[in-house]
Amino acid sequence: MAIYVDTPYVFTPNPNADNGPQIQSILNAGYRWLQINGTECPIGTTVLLNRDDNWPYSGQIIEPAPGIDKVTIDCSGVGRNPDLPSDPSYAAIDYEGNVRPGSYLTALAGVNTTQIFVADTTPYTNGSWIVISDASTDFGTYSMPLDGPMEVRQVIYVLADSLIVNRVIKREHPENAIVALCDPIKNVYIRNLEFTGNCAVGLHMHYAQHCVIENITSVDWTGRCMLLLDNGGEYNTIINSYCTGTEPGIEDDQNTWGVVVEGQDSTRIINSGGESCGVGQGMNYCIDTVSVNAMGRFNTVNVGVYTASIRSGLLRPQVASPIALDTVITDDCEDCYIVEPILFV
Repeated sequence: MAIYVDTPYVFTPNPNADNGPQIQSILNAGYRWLQINGTECPIGTTVLLNRDDNWPYSGQIIEPAPGIDKVTIDCSGVGRNPDLPSDPSYAAIDYEGNVRPGSYLTALAGVNTTQIFVADTTPYTNGSWIVISDASTDFGTYSMPLDGPMEVRQVIYVLADSLIVNRVIKREHPENAIVALCDPIKNVYIRNLEFTGNCAVGLHMHYAQHCVIENITSVDWTGRCMLLLDNGGEYNTIINSYCTGTEPGIEDDQNTWGVVVEGQDSTRIINSGGESCGVGQGMNYCIDTVSVNAMGRFNTVNVGVYTASIRSGLLRPQVASPIALDTVITDDCEDCYIVEPILFV
């Protein structure tokens, strides 16, 4: 028996209105296959890929209806957080991960181990998902993850003073690193959307697993980042996604990132990148993440591997006409690579 309706919900957007609330109501009603039957679909209210109780809409499909090649989403109505213009939750489509406090490490978590020791095991149960955040090491002051090196694991057994997790640890985590709880979103497929206008991010997903993002593009884009697979993702795929910015740089009113992944483990990026951005395609604090045939031109940096990434990099990136640099690997990365750059033509 199918859990969800196995035929698409075909939604005809109003090209002159905010379609966010109606799309949200369709997802909330349980439809996991949404087809947008129109070429213009402005979104002024963020579409959250979760219920009000934060349960993720895993298995969600969002795509154009048959006969429509691409849906243009003007997200100017979403805009920016006035107090923090870079706040990525100001996105057209967003999943935040339902992160909540847990405990913290009482001992270093070593590479190739599956047991981590925590101060308090009572927040966790068998099956809990956790995120170990190296950048957050003062539980008494701040108990949530911070941007920086991290790993996500599932707890398979709770002991008196430790947790047994489902996969070996790939990066060493220091004593006192927080161990928060999160809820990954899985098996989402989003394709053939074109973002325009200005908000912090077009498509933004934390803690995504086994998701496929395909053919996401932009036109007249003045937002900060077009596509961001954010902290804690694993085994995702980005295909044929390309950002065309308008003003490259790092300031709030510039295009900082085209296609970027952060805190990913074993994610793949294929034939994707951007132009006229601060970075066309980039990865931060990733592990075993590979990009093939990245594309970048007219960016401050065309393609880059940043911030303590491990065994991650780019194969045959296509690069041309950088404002500053074609390629970058920062010194804090380990065993990272950019192999056989070729000319973007």
